[in-house]
Amino acid sequence: MIPKLTSSAPNFLYNYCSNTTTFAAADTSYPKNLNTVLNSLSSAPATTGFASASAGNGTDDAVFGLFLCRGDQTPSSCSDCVATAVKDQPKTTTCPRSKVGIIWYDECMIRYDNQNFFGRMDQSPRLGLFNTQNITGNQTRFTELLGDTLTGLAVQTANGRAGKKYGTRVVNFTSLQTLYVLEQCTPDLSDSDCDQCLTIAIGEMAARQGSRILQPSCNVRYEIYPFFNGATNISSQPPSATTNISSPPPSATTNISSPPPSATTNSSTGAGKKVSAKVIAAIVVPVAVAAITVALLAVIRICFKKKKSNEHDGILTETGGECLGTIESLQYDLAMLQSATNYFSDENKLGEGGFGGVYKGTLPHGQEIAVKRLSRSSAQGAQEFKNEVMLMAKLQHRNLVRLLGFCLDGEERLLVYEFVPNKSLDGFLFDPERQGQLDWGRRYKIIGGIARGLLYLHQDSRLRIIHRDLKASNVLLDADMNPKISDFGLARIVGVDQTQGNTSRVVGTYGYMSPEYAMHGQFSTKSDIYSFGVLILEIVSGQRNSSFYQSDEANDLLSYAWKQWRDGLPLEFVDPMIRDSCSYHEAMRCIHLGLLCVQESVDKRPTMATVVLMLDSHSVTLPVPEHPTFVTKSRTESSIAKDIGSDESSNKSTPWSVNDVSITEFHPR
Repeated sequence: MIPKLTSSAPNFLYNYCSNTTTFAAADTSYPKNLNTVLNSLSSAPATTGFASASAGNGTDDAVFGLFLCRGDQTPSSCSDCVATAVKDQPKTTTCPRSKVGIIWYDECMIRYDNQNFFGRMDQSPRLGLFNTQNITGNQTRFTELLGDTLTGLAVQTANGRAGKKYGTRVVNFTSLQTLYVLEQCTPDLSDSDCDQCLTIAIGEMAARQGSRILQPSCNVRYEIYPFFNGATNISSQPPSATTNISSPPPSATTNISSPPPSATTNSSTGAGKKVSAKVIAAIVVPVAVAAITVALLAVIRICFKKKKSNEHDGILTETGGECLGTIESLQYDLAMLQSATNYFSDENKLGEGGFGGVYKGTLPHGQEIAVKRLSRSSAQGAQEFKNEVMLMAKLQHRNLVRLLGFCLDGEERLLVYEFVPNKSLDGFLFDPERQGQLDWGRRYKIIGGIARGLLYLHQDSRLRIIHRDLKASNVLLDADMNPKISDFGLARIVGVDQTQGNTSRVVGTYGYMSPEYAMHGQFSTKSDIYSFGVLILEIVSGQRNSSFYQSDEANDLLSYAWKQWRDGLPLEFVDPMIRDSCSYHEAMRCIHLGLLCVQESVDKRPTMATVVLMLDSHSVTLPVPEHPTFVTKSRTESSIAKDIGSDESSNKSTPWSVNDVSITEFHPR
């Protein structure tokens, strides 16, 4: 029987309260409602480990609160922790009249706010705690194992179980070290929001002997000792780690000292009696035999794993076989996909891209999918193809099209994606009959969503991805017109020949490629920034860059935008269909931002983090843009191809194309 980790009192971690959102000393309604909410939480049933409450009706006195207990806590220990938190939270001296507060314990969290945050994913304030000791052993292998375990568990946690969004995992690192991982979201989050919250937290983890990220909507923790009930190999709970918390800001990283190793006990009998040699032998010999047996079993297990690895084309990895289950769970049967798409019939065809057709399908249980049928052979072997699909399937964000899995059967290589009903952005933006459905509010929302999706690819995901072919046709719109970037990371999956910093084979779309990429094959995140700038200007103007022609003075969309900006007539650049109804300040800001993104100097283009900040905060002052750079249309597409050193006679590749291609840099965290 596995013993439970218990303590006499909840283990306090940190208390946060806002100094900027407070109620007046003379105000009696808000503290009264706050007290009502806290008392409601304290008396709420703790059977599910989660409860919420609210009080007040006005904008000034409304209070919303919830508690979340760690998923392994019993109802009794959960109630005790909540009662302690309710008692302690109002007594804080740092900001006693705050309308916003969070208190974290090991066993639970309690939160309140004057705004309704139920069902909303919040990542701030964020508290990071990490062990000061580095891991012993192969640091690279540990980092990879940790990353795979954290991201794999995130999917399981987001899907929830028994009404909880809570998951744990125990993985062997070495014969002497075991990795214990716990992840949890508040159950009121959607699956996608939970996954995004966990992904953000995972990106902040430190690869030490232990680390923890606490956010209002989720938390992630791992240690090399068992810290949750139900973990295997628990002999005793390690002493509580000492924290160096004084009063750090919400984003501060806090050091946690390493839990001391178990104390060594000297063997002796009571009353000072000596132990005979026979007794010692009776104790030592069985222990030695047991140790040798364990060692032999470990060797046999390793050999068995190597054998199984060869039998399964190397799918089994250092994770002890977990990777095999993950890959198999992503693999679809060819017959099922053929039936779902009516054998890839033209009636089910959604479109044709550089790597093949895309078909709509419906699985037996009713789920709609999109199947990309790769039309050209890949230089990758089957195992490399599977590994790349598995990596890409782990990338999940609300503004990315989700890769569900794959099918590899003979010459057939199929990728299975979530189905996005409204198809691509260009089908609305450049269609005179459908263009009116994109009012300014939707266009601004689409710009912001694309920016957040790119930020995730560039910075927040475990893989750093440079899309290299961002354009309107690669942005899909869901039923609510939310944007989803598609075909990111496709270069990894199909095995496009490339190097990390440059390539002799430029892939992308004319009109969206940055000059340094089109001319010299130099790509970076700033190449995507350029493409994003072009896309912003297209969304604002409703005109396609590659087919735009105004006059001899402005023969493409970028120079026309610059001319209107320079002449003080930026509103003339806005799509006439929305010109009278758009937000003037938002439209001007988008044009300004688009011009900053298409500047010739790579260094002067903003990063995606800066772009998102500029879109979200109107108080940020934007620098003055310089004249945009562009590839003049006097040069034909074939001449551009020759300039970048392509071999047009080759059937194996094209110098630049409409292929939906990206590149990924692997940065384990």
